[in-house]
Amino acid sequence: MCNAREEKIKRYLLVSVCLLMFNGCGEQQIQKAGFLSDYSKLQARSDTSLRYISMRDLSRYSKFIVDPVQAHFHTGSKAIEKRTEGKLKQEDLRDLQNYMHEAMVKALSDRYEVVSRPGPGVARVRVALTDFKKSEVILNILPAAKVTGVGLGGASMEAEIIDSQTGKQIGALVELQRGSRLSLDGLSKWGDAKGVMDKWAQSLRKRVDEAHGY
Repeated sequence: MCNAREEKIKRYLLVSVCLLMFNGCGEQQIQKAGFLSDYSKLQARSDTSLRYISMRDLSRYSKFIVDPVQAHFHTGSKAIEKRTEGKLKQEDLRDLQNYMHEAMVKALSDRYEVVSRPGPGVARVRVALTDFKKSEVILNILPAAKVTGVGLGGASMEAEIIDSQTGKQIGALVELQRGSRLSLDGLSKWGDAKGVMDKWAQSLRKRVDEAHGY
């Protein structure tokens, strides 16, 4: 007889096949959470990514304030459901927020100055996690599940870069990402979500470098 774990795996695999048949990869649509100061300049890059950036304006800033990362869940967020059900631990939420903040500071600080006070040439980076999904570790060790991506975790976020004195928006992002099927991030509970956060931090650094001609 199959034990409970085997039955759970079978159910997940069945769901993954159904998703592939009827909904492609079953990817969610991006949702706005109301965190950004301005959404009017955003342009769709895909069903899961809205972006805006003024490279000309960004080139004027070489110092950055990186605000503490907030949790600002959008309507229908799975994270909200888990908080209501008591399945999302407060320490997990704080860990994810701190991880994202540290990733951004690390991405910027070896070339640009990370400061704490507004001033000329200082931009402020504001970020909110708007949803996240933990990795299903038991599924991510199975090749068949890895192919479908059914066990992958991920996160969604809203972020903007603004002038630290005037509040003028320089760039903004609303995006949802899932973990990579090719990485080992999904072998820990929040590994995929943290892998996505690392990518966001690296993307921020890349955009700042490009604006400064690096």
